[in-house]
Amino acid sequence: MTAVDRQAIRVFRALGDPTRYRIVQLLAAREEVACRELAKRFRLSAPALSHHFRVLQECGLLRVRKEGPYHYFRLNRALLGRVLARWGRWDRG
Repeated sequence: MTAVDRQAIRVFRALGDPTRYRIVQLLAAREEVACRELAKRFRLSAPALSHHFRVLQECGLLRVRKEGPYHYFRLNRALLGRVLARWGRWDRG
């Protein structure tokens, strides 16, 4: 198993959770989203939201920019593209 395969497994595991899948969908539609906006949209406790962010960061899908006390999130589009491209190659045989 290659490093790319292991990365893809981590990404797919992270996306297997409905909340994280929806977070990634939202980030895919926008350039950057403030943490406060995600907290309002998903109505989760701070620890629950933090857990989802940590999982997405650990698999490499989530990038964080800090500006003072504020956190802004971006999707690592390059990683998601590589994982999906690899999946597409598998599908073609």
